[in-house]
Amino acid sequence: MWASPVVKQPDQFDWVSAYLDGHGLLNPWRRISAVFIVSFAAYPLIMLWSPTGPVNPVARAVTMVAAGFGIAGAGLRWKRWPTRWQSSGWSLVAIAGIAAALFTLSDPYVALMGATTFALLGGYIAYFHAVGYLLVNLAVALACVAVLSYRLVAETGDVALAAGSLIVVLGLVVGVPVGMHSLVHTLRTDLQGSDRDPLTGLHNRRSFSNSASELIRVHRHTLGSYLVVALIDLDDFKRLNDTHGHAAGDQALVAVAAALRQSCRATAVIGRAGGEEFVVVDIETTPAPVGMAERICAAIAALPFEITASIGTSGSPLRTGKLPTAMQLIEDLIRTADAAMYQAKRAGGNQVRHYSDEVPAFD
Repeated sequence: MWASPVVKQPDQFDWVSAYLDGHGLLNPWRRISAVFIVSFAAYPLIMLWSPTGPVNPVARAVTMVAAGFGIAGAGLRWKRWPTRWQSSGWSLVAIAGIAAALFTLSDPYVALMGATTFALLGGYIAYFHAVGYLLVNLAVALACVAVLSYRLVAETGDVALAAGSLIVVLGLVVGVPVGMHSLVHTLRTDLQGSDRDPLTGLHNRRSFSNSASELIRVHRHTLGSYLVVALIDLDDFKRLNDTHGHAAGDQALVAVAAALRQSCRATAVIGRAGGEEFVVVDIETTPAPVGMAERICAAIAALPFEITASIGTSGSPLRTGKLPTAMQLIEDLIRTADAAMYQAKRAGGNQVRHYSDEVPAFD
């Protein structure tokens, strides 16, 4: 059933952020979302001057606090894109703030229609976060809608108005987030299927860039961490093709891909750069991933295909602060690892060389 994988889907904040960043959309999203947050935070403040808005001092104070949190969150988002935990924490605070602001309004009809704000917040949560946060938003929204609908009937006696409003609000509060979450789930499934090298099953160029950017985003605030790249070029691969045919060459590439998976940690992003060239990106505590590179070199040499590998590595520290594009860092590391790889090849192959000049920090 389609709902089962959707419910089990993990938090997608990091990969969606990396996807947007890789397509140059992260900064526009950041600014647009900040403007929308300010707009919605301004609504309860405007209602302070409405006869249907908060009337007693406590309600007015709650309104100002809720709006203040919203405006503060927008300011932080305008400055920089949040981390996954900052975004999920802000979402939970926003859920509580919307609920509190709705119950400060003196007119139950205005409050009930204001509950459509949960649909917009739910759309954001569905796009970036796990279904658990979406269920929290939905549960709070449904509770608010139920209470406000009861208030509307109790104070006006207009059952038809309450029923019509309830249909509209529920349609938005439930439909928008669920539809958005299903869309993102489908998008991720399609991207994962189309972004793999058909022969080896490793990441292709586009998928590799997106996944490596996601890796950076997840670990960019981890102190003492380095982004490292290993570029692997197979020695004597042309001779293997010429001697035993392209079928044997394809078998060798599949075997090399399996050796890379076994030699690298689960966190590593492994891609086929083209032909007989492969690239690995991972997070290490040192800029020189000697252990990983030597394991790869030995594993490929042990394959029954009479091939070896020349491997070049490079690394850069990850630091907090103002971040350049992740793609630029990855491209710089691949370029320097490529230079080191050619040193290994000129020295006879079947060995590892590290680019000694550290690539400028990601800060």
